[in-house]
Amino acid sequence: MKSKKSLIVLIVAVLVVAAAVIAVILNKDHSKGMNAVPASNTVVYDTSYKNYLDQNGYGGTTLEASLQIDLKDYQTTDGMTAEIQDSGLVTGDSGSITWTFTAQEEGFYNLEIGYIPQQGTTSDIQRRLLLNGEVCYDGLEQVVFKRFWADEAIKSKNGNEIRPNTNEVYKESKIFVEDAKRRIGEPYVFYLKKGINTLTLEAIKEPVEYTSIEFKKAEKAPDYATVIDSLKNQYQVYAGENIVGQAERSEGGTSYIEKNSSSINIQKNYSDPLLYPYHPYKIKYNTIGANNWKQPGDSISWDVVAPKEGLYEITFKGRQSLKRGVTSVRRLYINGTVPYAEMNAVNFDYSSDMDNYTVSQTDGTPYLFYLKEGTNTLTLECVMGDFGSVINDVEESMYALNQLYLKVTQITGQTPDKFIDYQIAKKIPEFQEIMSTEEVRLNQIIEKLVAITGEKGENTSLLEKMAVEAKGLAKNPESVIVEVAQLKENISALATWLVNISEMPLELDSLILSAPEAKLPKAKSNFIEGAYYGTIRFFSTFFAKSSQISQSESSSDSNTIKVWMVNGGSATNVQSIGREQAQIIQNLIDEKFTPETNINIDLQLIPVDVVLRAALAGNSPDAVIGLNQATLQDFAMRGAVVDLSKLEGFQEATDKYYQSELDAARYLDGIYGIPEQADFMMLFTRDDILKAVGAKVPKTWQEVKDILPALKKNNYEFFLPNASGAPNFYPSLVYQFGGDLFKGTGNDYGIASDLGTDAAMEAFKTYTDFFTNYGFNPNVDFPTRFRTGEMPIGVVKYTTYCQLEVFAPEIKGLWSFTTLPGITDENGQINNSYVLETINSAILNTSDRKEDTWKFIKWWTDTETQLQYANTVESVMGTSARYPAADPEVIKRLPWSNAELTQILAQFEATEGIPAVPGNYMLTRMVLYSFNNVVAEGANPRETLYLNLKTIDKEITNKRREFHLSVEE
Repeated sequence: MKSKKSLIVLIVAVLVVAAAVIAVILNKDHSKGMNAVPASNTVVYDTSYKNYLDQNGYGGTTLEASLQIDLKDYQTTDGMTAEIQDSGLVTGDSGSITWTFTAQEEGFYNLEIGYIPQQGTTSDIQRRLLLNGEVCYDGLEQVVFKRFWADEAIKSKNGNEIRPNTNEVYKESKIFVEDAKRRIGEPYVFYLKKGINTLTLEAIKEPVEYTSIEFKKAEKAPDYATVIDSLKNQYQVYAGENIVGQAERSEGGTSYIEKNSSSINIQKNYSDPLLYPYHPYKIKYNTIGANNWKQPGDSISWDVVAPKEGLYEITFKGRQSLKRGVTSVRRLYINGTVPYAEMNAVNFDYSSDMDNYTVSQTDGTPYLFYLKEGTNTLTLECVMGDFGSVINDVEESMYALNQLYLKVTQITGQTPDKFIDYQIAKKIPEFQEIMSTEEVRLNQIIEKLVAITGEKGENTSLLEKMAVEAKGLAKNPESVIVEVAQLKENISALATWLVNISEMPLELDSLILSAPEAKLPKAKSNFIEGAYYGTIRFFSTFFAKSSQISQSESSSDSNTIKVWMVNGGSATNVQSIGREQAQIIQNLIDEKFTPETNINIDLQLIPVDVVLRAALAGNSPDAVIGLNQATLQDFAMRGAVVDLSKLEGFQEATDKYYQSELDAARYLDGIYGIPEQADFMMLFTRDDILKAVGAKVPKTWQEVKDILPALKKNNYEFFLPNASGAPNFYPSLVYQFGGDLFKGTGNDYGIASDLGTDAAMEAFKTYTDFFTNYGFNPNVDFPTRFRTGEMPIGVVKYTTYCQLEVFAPEIKGLWSFTTLPGITDENGQINNSYVLETINSAILNTSDRKEDTWKFIKWWTDTETQLQYANTVESVMGTSARYPAADPEVIKRLPWSNAELTQILAQFEATEGIPAVPGNYMLTRMVLYSFNNVVAEGANPRETLYLNLKTIDKEITNKRREFHLSVEE
């Protein structure tokens, strides 16, 4: 038996060694294994732009003439502010500015605009461009001027690197106006008539200073083949050692890094020990980009130092490992100019491992690039390349199919009866033709995708499925009755597919300047190296604390306070906190709070249910942040948290909040938490559909009822949340009708429920009537139906904006959100109150460091700290993680547009906060029971609610006695 075991060990050892040898052999040529091959650079126009060019007779050339606009000769409207300064014309973030100018020659021009960003939010500067009073094509609805950012130097603490702050760089830039989605690959052209013309720039977001505006021809980059011989005659081909610059830090050959989006961040990557710097378990930021560098127009620039003037090969070490079947495309600039036409779209193919991407021709021969001696700037900008035409075609196909789907549901409804002859072909005569056209187009798209990626796979399967369905429906239109649900599902899947295919992530570790045929540094470790470090990393999980965020070596020091962050489990579902957010807070603490106060923070990420158990066991921290409102109120009623209103500086720390937010943290005459986040509901509308059916955005619930016939006639639906999904909706209606949830004032508030009043009863009947009498569906996925257009209007949390902005690009510009409908009072004013939900910071009563802990809470909830945290979270995690700040001043400085911000603040001001009431959970529970009885079983609203009031009051009385409070006799 012993010899048998020895034999097995020997066999395993041989296999391991063999695998290692094979890995080493395979790894020898890996450094040149994948090349960044240019795309075809085919120019593709979307329909509106193509129609504009065709209507004006564009022949593919622009005029050589140039036309400089006098910046001082302007007119402003709609509150636009403008001021001439030495460097240009500074304009505000709202309203429009118009210049009138004379064109001496009729024809097509490109448009170059020079600008300097002004202090604002982290958002791109956005403008709507009108020529002679018209938006000539869709792309001019959103002209983007990028901001510029640079990271501070990376610092370390106890061997762990700290993510650096990102600072904005204010400098002049000149850009030719092009599509923000980077699908065309060249600047837009504009047709100017001879004589007087006007150019208008309407502010969408952010102030900006214009330094120049000129209609001129954009020079096109030459083909490589036409200029390389000339370059070789002028300059020597570099023959020295490799110059390796780090992509994420100024080290090696890299002297400076700049990016045009604060979302592009450095990353910690443990996948390969050859990454620099590397540690198997400590934090080392060794790459840049990845999933945070995927949006069109986002770019990174590196200043690299060339030892001598000459022609160099350029290699980027990195990977595109997040999108299988997708090729990430970048435009390459050298010192601000695209050197060759082929560099307008350089492909970085999918690779699960780190690789050396040498910029090469289709036959594998590397390109040579001229670099001057000293500092040169290399820039990679995310563009769509050959995928641009695919995305345009799919968007147009999806739009056509979705419009057809809506026409079908206008006839059949969401659940057609298979026994009814709806006469689809007769009522929608274009049905067959559209389906046939889309079947052909989808098959052509599949062919394009295969030509780009070289394979059929997950990116073509959905298109094939949709093409087959379109073909079948074209043959038999009446079969759509049984296909409606599948058609809707496929269209929704196409929208998601568009989001995925439009994202082009790329992660880079380093960039290399080299001589032809030079041996490049190995890109990937071999089997033995990977196994060695992988083993260390595995065993580190047994001694590295996952809940410990701070790296302080003095967590038990008398000068250290313990702070717990609640990890998820939020009853309010505002924005849960994960390890990435926790690390951001820790960085802020290390950079700001501790140096200023000499107070160390032991920050730990803890599940919400642990907080309660720890408090009961007497093992609680000094402070808790990220605590949901319900848990905070429970703690307050049980004396587990400190009454902050009695502490010095409370008034100064809370003056900035709305009263509703402080009321939500109130119990009796004390306030036990400082709000961090606040969420509330607003009205979301598909403006395109409402306009088509002639419905106005409702301001009152009566106006909601008034537009329902127009919606129902076209089989559209209005969305209201049910009592389970939005327990605060009915209480909000009670306030709108002028009622209250509880009786009593002062410390007697909450002595009994107040739902027996006419106001509360009428609110409940109004709420349930929408479901029983008007047919509202209580259980639907609103965001999905909003995207398809089935539900063009509905009430949801305002943070749904972030979800739709990211995951529904196909309806961008077609929707908006506004304040809730309300009830008109006796003075003619509309009461549109909503009961908000909050996330709070609190101090535990068990803390023996209350004074220092209060300093931390005040610092953490300070406007500047909250703003820096909010901006960093969004830059790291994207728009979908935009922070629902409780501080109105923070909201004003987040990257909302002017129109969006106006609506958010208007609803925020109309919020209500419900103080802690012992037994309040029974009110929520019995309202839910009543709602279900009425909606599901057809019970009488008033009678059902009335019968549950005794249960509510009984529980309130019991709880008030438990807490030694007065009770209703």
